[in-house]
Amino acid sequence: MDQVSFFEWLEQPRQIVLFSSFFMILCFAITKISKLRKHRHHDFRVRDPRKGHHWVHSDFIIKPTFCNICETTIVRGVFCDTCWVCVHDECEEDGNKKLACKVMSLSTERRTMKHHWVKGNLALCSACAVCTNPCGVEPKLCDYRCVWCQTTVHEGQCFGQFLDHCTFGENSKMVLPPFSITLKTVGWKGRRRHVIKEVKAPPFKDWEPTLVIANPKSGSNEGVKLLRAFRLLLNPAQVIDLSEIPPETALEFCRLLPTTQCRILVCGGDGTVGWVLDALDKVELPKRPLIGIHPMGTGNDLARVLGWGVKYVGDEHEIDELLQDFENATRTPFDRWTVNIKNTGLFGKSLPAKNLSMNSYVSLGCDAQVVLNFHKHREHQPSLFTSRIINKLMYFIYGSKDVLEAQCKNLHERVELELDGKKIELPHLEGIVILNINSWCGGCQIWNNNQFEVDKESSFNDGYLEIAGLYSALHIAKLQVKLAEPIKLGRAKVVKITVHKTKEAKKVPMQLDGEPWEQGSCVITVTHKGQVLMLKKKDDS
Repeated sequence: MDQVSFFEWLEQPRQIVLFSSFFMILCFAITKISKLRKHRHHDFRVRDPRKGHHWVHSDFIIKPTFCNICETTIVRGVFCDTCWVCVHDECEEDGNKKLACKVMSLSTERRTMKHHWVKGNLALCSACAVCTNPCGVEPKLCDYRCVWCQTTVHEGQCFGQFLDHCTFGENSKMVLPPFSITLKTVGWKGRRRHVIKEVKAPPFKDWEPTLVIANPKSGSNEGVKLLRAFRLLLNPAQVIDLSEIPPETALEFCRLLPTTQCRILVCGGDGTVGWVLDALDKVELPKRPLIGIHPMGTGNDLARVLGWGVKYVGDEHEIDELLQDFENATRTPFDRWTVNIKNTGLFGKSLPAKNLSMNSYVSLGCDAQVVLNFHKHREHQPSLFTSRIINKLMYFIYGSKDVLEAQCKNLHERVELELDGKKIELPHLEGIVILNINSWCGGCQIWNNNQFEVDKESSFNDGYLEIAGLYSALHIAKLQVKLAEPIKLGRAKVVKITVHKTKEAKKVPMQLDGEPWEQGSCVITVTHKGQVLMLKKKDDS
């Protein structure tokens, strides 16, 4: 067969075999390459440092502000979300030329750096570091602030007396100095991006760099303001926007410091925390970081049990206090669990199993039904759910609806429960909750002991799960105001639930850490996955 006839399709047996073999080898090679690309380490991306300021346009600036170029009052203008320089719209071009932005990287040969001063627009109650008198109180652009250590000084004599070298202030133990970073450019022309090539530890005592990972959509979209506040206090490279960079890529920061204990502050709801913890399981880091939480969701049950409160910081000036609490937090092991779901197909045939990770709780029945209805409405009309108050109101509405409809009645007839291999006889109920933490449904301590009970207290690091039952959606409301007690079904290390299909209902609502769906007939097994080190806020008392 000559070359011309070989490429001409003649339906010869030899030609069919050769072409089939070629395409099989090609498919195998593509599959292998895809797997290698999937498991390879991602570069830690940063903003392009050559673009200078990152201006944010504002139609109305609330607090009294002066332009850093013409020094007149600003009502409408732009400000840099990294160094907080403010200018009029018409002064923006001069601002790019005359005012330097907060640098991300400097030469790694140096071990110190000078202050980066920005004139005027100081925070309220600022005090001079030299004479201790109030700064920035005059109705004009006056006095200076360092964008790294946040030190403020009077212009003139005090400014001349102050030290030239920056110490990075109270946050020096967690900040990443510019002289510790080396950047490089990767990618093809038109798709080039800047990544961190190397990180060298600075000469700071007890240095544990902090990576801030924030979900800008959490907290009624207040995450955007929080990202700006952290960029002002830390190196912009340390602040990760999850809408731009996935957590798997962000965690590569810890690989650049294989012998240093890193810390990660996750700003978001319980779903965002779970997203980061799942990413931590996927990447193989030489030293796992410590995880802290800044609550910005609706329920924030995980943040509650770790002492971080129930809501995000509303005032940008309180971020300093948050970072100090984060630095002084204690380490605590935290259990994580694997939820294995084996679905049943037609004629009882088993389908491929699905493994999910659980941090807080998993439930079936009436509470999952309320969350599912809320989730469907939010996906259909996302613009309606703009605040935590509205979210809680919608939960109340759907909870009241389920009280009347009782969509999960007779759940005990549709499921079988086994705790550590022992079958449990279920009473009449509409919901089953499997708890890893003693906070559920927005802070309800469902496993809270009273003086007449001798059950062991709930703990998130004892290797046990607590299982409780719910009579109805009305029972949930009574639990939240402590007018009722839960149905305590027991504690176990392994929980198995078998869900059967009935004529009345083919599927049962189910949720895992606040993420709901409708589950068909299946076998659900919850087993211990391992532990991760979390940061728990120290008790103020």
